[in-house]
Amino acid sequence: MWSQSKRHNFRRELWNERYNEKETGTKAVYIDLEEKQDEDDDDNKEYSKWSELPDLLLEKNIRYYASLVCRNWYRAFHLPYVWSSFILQDNTLTRARFNYYSGWQYVLDHLRCQMCLSSVGKNIKYLTIEPMLNFYNLYEFMNMISWYTEQREQKENVELGIGSNIKYLKFTFPCNMTTRDDTERIRLFGTGGKLLAALKRLMGNLKKLQCLELVDLMLDPKEAQYLLDEVCETCSLTLRTLHIINTTRVQYQLLHVGVFLNLQELVISPQNLGDDLVELLGFTKLQHLHILQNRYTPNDVNIKPVSPQTWKRCRQSNPTMSVHLQLESMKEKPIIWQENAPVRTVLYDSPHIGLRTDALVTTIEFYREDLRIYGHKNWPRFHKPKSFSERIDQNLMMLIRECTYLSTLVVTERISTATVLLLAYHGRNLKWLFVRGNAVVIKTDWKHNPEWTDEFYSWLKVNSRSYSLVEQEVSQILGYRWRFLSDKEFRKLKVNLHDY
Repeated sequence: MWSQSKRHNFRRELWNERYNEKETGTKAVYIDLEEKQDEDDDDNKEYSKWSELPDLLLEKNIRYYASLVCRNWYRAFHLPYVWSSFILQDNTLTRARFNYYSGWQYVLDHLRCQMCLSSVGKNIKYLTIEPMLNFYNLYEFMNMISWYTEQREQKENVELGIGSNIKYLKFTFPCNMTTRDDTERIRLFGTGGKLLAALKRLMGNLKKLQCLELVDLMLDPKEAQYLLDEVCETCSLTLRTLHIINTTRVQYQLLHVGVFLNLQELVISPQNLGDDLVELLGFTKLQHLHILQNRYTPNDVNIKPVSPQTWKRCRQSNPTMSVHLQLESMKEKPIIWQENAPVRTVLYDSPHIGLRTDALVTTIEFYREDLRIYGHKNWPRFHKPKSFSERIDQNLMMLIRECTYLSTLVVTERISTATVLLLAYHGRNLKWLFVRGNAVVIKTDWKHNPEWTDEFYSWLKVNSRSYSLVEQEVSQILGYRWRFLSDKEFRKLKVNLHDY
């Protein structure tokens, strides 16, 4: 006999079934979950062995939800390599709390944070702090890690070592506080006060720090003067990579950078360079100096480049140092030239900056013997002329002929197939040629040059009639399989500035 509850459920399902048939004209289908399967089916069924993957693969791909699949994956979730990288965001290790004035807010859950750091804090090697709008959570998290590193907390007579193995620290401050309604102008704010004090305390406690990145701090010169005091005290011989981008909004050179004697790579904004700093860098082991301008860098009117005499002395003191000029901006902005500097790279990454004749002439005049990499990335969003006399074909040929040591060239504007063949043919030391395929037109618009033979000009006209012929000829010249890049591939293009 059925109980009263079973009869009630049966009547409800039967009524739903009849209602669905009446409304939709289809019969309802039910799956009996309690239906027993034959034992023969279980014996013949083949099970996959995903749970038996080696730890080498699991520790690189395992995540929290994947760890819920089986016990082996849950065990792999606690391997040291899984927690080697830690990214702090606004909602990381937070809980919701209601505020009578602001509504629900996410605040740092100190208990969860303490439990997390006690479990995996010793495995963290790469700490990335992304732009956060909740400064209180950021302040509390940095102070918590600093406190653990200072106390050397122990559990069951075993040192936890929270934060003691961090080798990489990246801190990015959200300096752009522009609202959605105010998109025409950029409102920049810098950090400082207790938040800056917490950051300095954190940097001073990371004894094994090898790579430090500080982005868009926008400090006052008085605060920037003492920014790297703690880092110089603890990591003057261990730091290998230093990125300090837009530390200040005005011209102010950071002399602390010259204290890191074993520094290999330095990325710095032009307003934080100066004659005294370049003099100090000449006596270090610095290999690559990247002078980076982005959308928040002031215009060149307010920034004075390093004097040519200082660059000349720096080249004599450190002949192996290479300088890379990089410009990343959404608006048109001139690059800040460094005369007599050992510039190996001039690279633009902007949709509104094209190849201009005056800028190219300056590049050739200053860096004819040193230039190795030149190019324009991103998709152009400006008028692209179609006539040969107004295009950049002749300017690119001038660059190839004058800068004979050029090894990498990136082209995003409209050129012809004949120009691509000439670039590959006349580039004596050209190794890497990146050309956006959608900007190339099939055309031989070069007139017969007196220096060319009839056979060479015939080769140029025949092989510039199709993309496949151009790719075949360029592949033979460069010595590897070469082809045009699609727009998707060109957008993901990453140029190795240290390989030339």
